[in-house]
Amino acid sequence: MPIHASASCRLLATCCLLLAATGSNGISAQELSKDSLLNFVNTRYQAYFHYNMCTFKNVNEAEHSGRSRGNEPVEWFNPTGLAVDQWAQVCIDSKMTGGWLTSKHHGGFCLWDSKLTDYDVASAPVKKDVVGEFVKEFRKRGLKVGIYYSILDYHHGIDNGTVSQEKIDFIKGQLTELLTNYGPIDYMNFDGWSTWPTLPDFDDIQYKQLYDTVKALQPDCLIVSHTYESNLAHADVPFADAAGRSYPYHKDYLRPSAASDTSQGDWWWDDIPKFRKPKSKAYILKQLQSYNSHNSVYVLNISPGPNGRLDDNIVARLKEVADAWDKPADLTEAGDDWGFQYDVSENLAFHRPSIQSSTQGSVIDMRARPRAEIAVDGVTEGIGAMEQAAMTQEEMSPWWEVDLQRDCRIDQVQVYFQTDSSSERTPISISIADDQGHVKWIERLDAKSSEFQNPNQLVVPTSSGGVVGRKVRIKAISKKASLGVAEVIVSGESGQEK
Repeated sequence: MPIHASASCRLLATCCLLLAATGSNGISAQELSKDSLLNFVNTRYQAYFHYNMCTFKNVNEAEHSGRSRGNEPVEWFNPTGLAVDQWAQVCIDSKMTGGWLTSKHHGGFCLWDSKLTDYDVASAPVKKDVVGEFVKEFRKRGLKVGIYYSILDYHHGIDNGTVSQEKIDFIKGQLTELLTNYGPIDYMNFDGWSTWPTLPDFDDIQYKQLYDTVKALQPDCLIVSHTYESNLAHADVPFADAAGRSYPYHKDYLRPSAASDTSQGDWWWDDIPKFRKPKSKAYILKQLQSYNSHNSVYVLNISPGPNGRLDDNIVARLKEVADAWDKPADLTEAGDDWGFQYDVSENLAFHRPSIQSSTQGSVIDMRARPRAEIAVDGVTEGIGAMEQAAMTQEEMSPWWEVDLQRDCRIDQVQVYFQTDSSSERTPISISIADDQGHVKWIERLDAKSSEFQNPNQLVVPTSSGGVVGRKVRIKAISKKASLGVAEVIVSGESGQEK
């Protein structure tokens, strides 16, 4: 059994702790503070520390590896030292404002004593709580603290098509350990989730499940997710991949984002010299300028070696960069379009699972597509070129649907449509159905209907006294069209979770 057999009681205790934090109805904090986003943007430059089993895999095997596969013996994790004080000092000397640590990468090895598995530092020859020492040292130095956590987990069998409720509870349990044992965590960084077909998908593990786990325990912790999306469907702070390229999002996109890059030949330390050669000062400075100019925080990876220290050559290179870099002046105000654009606690559909009849191809990055979840992410803007709308392919009568996951009394449905679509507005139907899909209420409207507030917004009250239902569907009634939905706000009274 991949998850330690004796962990069931511990997992139950952890879930009870989480339930106490969220409250009996499962509702957690749903605010995305503009002050928190402003503070994040003003950090400008932080460090990534890829330090985990793969560090030691590259020492024990002749061929370089970019990831561990979960079958590496726990004895391989055997650091001869752990100089997190050096890591912190290098950050300070480099004008960096914080650091992010790979607490669990794809191989599943945990850099803390997890009560839910034996594949962790407590079972290794050197029994150091790396997460604990890292958090303590960085907080003591006044640096921001980020924790990286991979959803993909080869050792514990969490992969595409293998996810069970037990494994979801395992993930929630480990997140609960990380967010309750070490004090305030500034950023929770998810990876290995839905960007490639072999990874666990958002249909396997819904974002809301982990969002609620994080926000119930630490409401101010910002979620960054390596989904390459420029919207808030699966993160508080979108991830703009910086590895080897300039800013990838639309040139006018200025919302806060995070971008990670490598300072050497790869993410992990290796004793093969070409993987330890630092990138040029000019390259790092150019990347810093490119990303900072778009309100993106540049998170540069520096890989400790088996001795737990950073190589002298990269320390020297980062000092050269710091001497040549002038940190941009702090922004004094958040952008008007940062964060959620309405009170999402009043939207019964916020972050609930949604589907659509089809999905268009990628807009910005081949790993990110205009999925249905974009229409319940708290952002009402609908610029498709900025990936702010859920978009279907051109087809017969395309549709979009959200599952509220409980019976609700629905008083009104408000729909924001894609704003940069060239297609004419076709007649739209809005329907409400029960859990079995039986339609309880339906209304058809065209562009001349009074419910259209403007060509891109539709506000439709239901019948007097509301309609009790669970699923809300938006459908374009046409021979052939594409449907672009920017946001759906369902108002009414919530029922009990089931």
